[in-house]
Amino acid sequence: MSNVREVCLSLSDVEEMILGFERKYGISSTEFFRDEKIRQELPEDDVFSWDAAIYHRLALRETYREVHGAYLNQLGHSSTEARPDKEKQEELLAA
Repeated sequence: MSNVREVCLSLSDVEEMILGFERKYGISSTEFFRDEKIRQELPEDDVFSWDAAIYHRLALRETYREVHGAYLNQLGHSSTEARPDKEKQEELLAA
């Protein structure tokens, strides 16, 4: 029984893998998904890996959007908390 290796891929790693399949077979990922005949002609291992890379890319993009959105939302809250409103600023300047 072989050991299972865990590999963490970045978005650029996954993009590079997908581009490699597109170059190898001379078709786009869109064509790969739309044309069942093309998929049947390719080696099963490559179909599996190409599928996995595309779904991994989608998951990484979604995670990025969630993290980026939460980060921007946090910035919005912290900047309003850190900035006193106009009345408080005037009071501070008058003092």
